[in-house]
Amino acid sequence: MTPGWIDHVFVILALLLIFPIAGWWSFQRFLARAESDRESALLREYRETLLWLFGLGAAVTAIWLLHARSLEALFFREPVWGSPGFVTGLLVALVLAIVARPIAVGLSRKMSEAFANALGKFALFLPTTPRALALAILVSLAAGLFEEVAYRGYLLPYFENFLPLWGAVIASSVLFGLGHIYQGVAGTVSTTFIGLVMALAYLATGSLWVAIGLHALLDISSMLMAYLALRERNPARV
Repeated sequence: MTPGWIDHVFVILALLLIFPIAGWWSFQRFLARAESDRESALLREYRETLLWLFGLGAAVTAIWLLHARSLEALFFREPVWGSPGFVTGLLVALVLAIVARPIAVGLSRKMSEAFANALGKFALFLPTTPRALALAILVSLAAGLFEEVAYRGYLLPYFENFLPLWGAVIASSVLFGLGHIYQGVAGTVSTTFIGLVMALAYLATGSLWVAIGLHALLDISSMLMAYLALRERNPARV
C-alpha cells in the first residue's frame, strides 16, 4: 500500500478527529436522553452506531478501491511469526476464555453483581431487554467487521509506510482506543489493548477474518454478560 493524500486526510480527519469526537458527543447525548426513556434512547443509539459503522466500512472500502488496491490485500497478508500449531492453540484458548465469560456471569450471582457494579454509568449503554440485546448483537457483528477492516486491514499497512511493524501495530491500536474515548480513560486503555491483541491475531494468522471473528465474539460476549448481569435490575438504578 502506497498512501495518497486521500489516505492522509481520512486518517487524520476521520479516524484521529471525527470518530473520537463524534463518539464522545453521541454518548453524552445518549446519557441525556436516557434520563427520560432509557430503552428508547438505547435502541436509537444502537441504530445510529450501526450507521456509523457501515459508513466507516464504506469509506475505507471506497478509498481502497479508488486507489485500485486489491480487496484480497485488505483481508490477507503473509503471517509474520509463530508456528501454525502454536498460534492455533493460543486462538482456541482465547476463544474458550471469551465464551466462558458470560457463562460464568450467568452461573455466579456474586460474579454477576460484581460485574454490574463495576460498569458504573456505562451500564446505561448496555442491553437489559431481549430487544436491546438482539440489536446489540447486530452492533457487535458490525463492529467486528468494519472496525477490523478500518483499524487493522487499512491502518496497519498505512502506518507501515512510516513505521516499523511494531510501531504500526501500536499506532493503529492507539487510534482504535481513541475511537472509544467515550468509555473514559479505563475504557480507552482497555480498548487499545484489545486492538493490540487483534493486530497480533491478524499478523500471526495472515487473515483479517480471524481478527474479525475474535472481535465480534468478544463484543457479543460482553453484551451477553451485561444482559445477564443487568436484566433483573431496575433501570432507574443502573
